[in-house]
Amino acid sequence: MLTQEQAERIGHHWIELWNEHSVPEYMTQYREDVVLVSSIALRLFPESNGRLQDKALLQQYWETVRVKFPNFRFTLERIAHFENKVLVFYTTFDGTTKAIAILTVDDDGMIYKVEVSYV
Repeated sequence: MLTQEQAERIGHHWIELWNEHSVPEYMTQYREDVVLVSSIALRLFPESNGRLQDKALLQQYWETVRVKFPNFRFTLERIAHFENKVLVFYTTFDGTTKAIAILTVDDDGMIYKVEVSYV
């Protein structure tokens, strides 16, 4: 079970690495068997049905997002947790698009599932 302190560390790290614009560095927080579920994945890779499985494919996805949306920046709103899930509430782009990422982590704090919803 995660503590709020651990969830805060993981969530802040996730946001910071994204905003640094280094996809290889960003990928260091993911396990090899990571799964991403996202509506943006569905738009960019329609054949995926919005579900990407495999770290190499996820890296390709993040590189594509970086090219298509160069100003795609995360602004943290808050972090919560439940069991082994870190809930990161944030805004993107110009601050008008709200999102939540549910990061499921293992005992070492490595992310093995990411579910992103935009509201």
